[in-house]
Order: sequence, then C-alpha cells, then structure tokens
Amino acid sequence: MFIEGGSFAVTAVDGTGLFDPAAHGMAPRAISTSCYHGHVGRYAVVEQRLTLRELQLGSAAEPPPLAGVRPRQDEDESWHYRGLELPIDFTGRLLIGRGNLADRPYLTMGFRPAWLYPDVRELTFQAGALLSATDCSAALAEVRAAVAATATRPAPGEETRDWIDRTFSLTYAYSWPGRPQ
Repeated sequence: MFIEGGSFAVTAVDGTGLFDPAAHGMAPRAISTSCYHGHVGRYAVVEQRLTLRELQLGSAAEPPPLAGVRPRQDEDESWHYRGLELPIDFTGRLLIGRGNLADRPYLTMGFRPAWLYPDVRELTFQAGALLSATDCSAALAEVRAAVAATATRPAPGEETRDWIDRTFSLTYAYSWPGRPQ
C-alpha cells in the first residue's frame, strides 16, 4: 500500500471490494508456498481514491490484459502487471503498518500483525473513496506491550494448525488483539 509518500503493509481487512482476479476472468494458481491464493496486489491511494498499481499473478498461461496493461513474466514464472491505475471500489477498513521495531518478537510465518509495526494507520473507504486515515500507532504500542511475549506462538490449548491459519489471516482480531469492534 502506498500512501502519504510511503509504503505500508496491509495487516488487516474489514470490508468488501478489494481486487478479485475471478471478476476479471483470471484463475490464479499458487505462486509459491507463501502465496497459495495466487496473487499479490499493490495498492495506492491517489487523489483520495484507492487504486491497484501492480499485480503479481500465478498462471500457467499468459493472462489477459488488465486495464489496458499486458503482463510480463517474471523469473519465478509468475506474471506481473506494472503501471496499473485500476480504481478499486473497496468499502470498509484497512489497517496498514510500516517500519521495524528493534526489539520485535520473531514471527516464523504468516502475515505480520499491526502490533509488530511502529507506524500504524487505519484507512476507511466508501466505494473506493478515502474517508479517513487515523494514526493508531500509540494504541498498537500498548497492545504490543501486552501481547508480545505470547502472540507469536499458539495459545495454551490452541491446535498448531489453528494458530497457523490465524497467522495467515488478515483479520482485525489477529492484527489488533483486544480491539473493541
């Protein structure tokens, strides 16, 4: 996610309308063991609107052009669309984070939750229009202090498979534990 002149990672999604390859006639296949769903999108907020800037797609054959852009095959044999300006009609919230903590706990797999970033924002959209961008860094620092010692491994009694599934989720419950909904 590119916003305010910087690059952020999406840590949680609550809403509908992010890019869906099937809606564009694409049937992605796994890119690697770390990307079974077969696509990675890079979004940006441009003039207060959410857009898809880049797309990496796993596909056996060359996929169709997207928004007038033809894909190019990368060394890993996935397809990459660069220079997109595809409007995204997302409605909901995105939690994004950036930066590294000197003393951050080591997470062996999955997505890094928001509490592992020093700079965190919550973006709210309506049909792709940015309504608000709230700095949540201080609140997530408090969460980090409370959960850092235990959140990077299965909870007592939690099945390892359930913990793995949780670490690969983009839910608010995983990314911001204890946040009132």
